[in-house]
Amino acid sequence: MSVLLYGAGIVLLVFALIDIVTRGEDQVRGLPKFAWILICIFLPLVGSIVWFAVGHDWSANDRNHGRYIEPNRHEDRYASLGHARAAHGDKRVTGTEQELAELEREIEYWEAQARLRRAKEAAGEGEPTPGS
Repeated sequence: MSVLLYGAGIVLLVFALIDIVTRGEDQVRGLPKFAWILICIFLPLVGSIVWFAVGHDWSANDRNHGRYIEPNRHEDRYASLGHARAAHGDKRVTGTEQELAELEREIEYWEAQARLRRAKEAAGEGEPTPGS
């Protein structure tokens, strides 16, 4: 049982140290990051608990509370599509237009196939599809 508690303390210490190191200075409360690291190293269990209770600034992050947040894209940094094109060229826009054109051609092909199949079925030439 004591080995399990010791292991849980080590895991808590590791999580606390990783959390301290990955946080920005604006997300740390009370003491500088270096001081929190020293406290966690010299007082592993107590220091880790105090870090998560006091030092970790829980309100500093943008919270979404389970709602969908659109991911940030590099285009979002520009005021308009024209500014993004000027910075990155038309490569992405023309690629998207080409993909849309290919999809439209594919849709037209399958619609023509469906019309042909329905015409054959109506004339009694083709075999009926299982769904009809």
